Amino acid sequence: MQLVDLSVLVENSVSEPLEIKVERLDHYRGAKEFCGKVEARNQAKSDPRRLEVEDFPDRAFITLDTVTLPTHMGTHIDAPIHYGVESEGQPARSVDLLPLDWFYRPGVRLDLTHKKAGEFITVEDIQKALQQAQHELKPLDIVLLWTGTDKLWGKREYFSDAPGMSREATEWLVKQEIKVIGIDTYGFDRPFVTMLEDFWKTGDRSNLWPAHFYGREREYIQIERLANLDSLPSTGFQVSCFPLKIKDLDASWVRAVGIVP
Repeated sequence: MQLVDLSVLVENSVSEPLEIKVERLDHYRGAKEFCGKVEARNQAKSDPRRLEVEDFPDRAFITLDTVTLPTHMGTHIDAPIHYGVESEGQPARSVDLLPLDWFYRPGVRLDLTHKKAGEFITVEDIQKALQQAQHELKPLDIVLLWTGTDKLWGKREYFSDAPGMSREATEWLVKQEIKVIGIDTYGFDRPFVTMLEDFWKTGDRSNLWPAHFYGREREYIQIERLANLDSLPSTGFQVSCFPLKIKDLDASWVRAVGIVP
């Protein structure tokens, strides 16, 4: 089989308005600090034994990284609680409460590379792409929307020059019993600037995050910031995109992978 990496690199980039911070306790400082902690512990217990830096190979211990990372940075899934307080009339679920079997399923890649920046992806677009892929949707298939926007990664345009899902297209897929829908753009809806400009021009609030807010009516999961969808066939592959099991999170980083026979 071939494993296709569908995830962007988590890094500080002009394509990301959010920021990752990494603090490393390195090998040499780690050796000193760990020995100090052992000494303090043993002194409290009147234990004469000691651990010295020289006891480690090359006076070097093991590292420890502390990462501060927003849940919506890099390739990630959005949980229902991200969309609103409730979904389907019940308290919206966080990442740790989602069924594992949603995240390892047959995938279908829909070619939407003809869609222009700022445009809605419509129900007709989805249906035509399914016909082109010669794929009949089955419950819990993972649907991947290929727009080609990932090729702008590392540029400011990645954040602003992309199409996005309409409420109607999202609703249509969810009503086909699809739970996980992924896209290779910064966000699932159209870019923030596009939505805001349309709202300010028209006063129509339905321009603001329509696909996200549909998740208050029916439960579904988004994968945002996918990559390399051009390396997948249209159908006949599996997708693995398991979230981390962290209590109460509204989203989780995933290492999305396409598994192609």
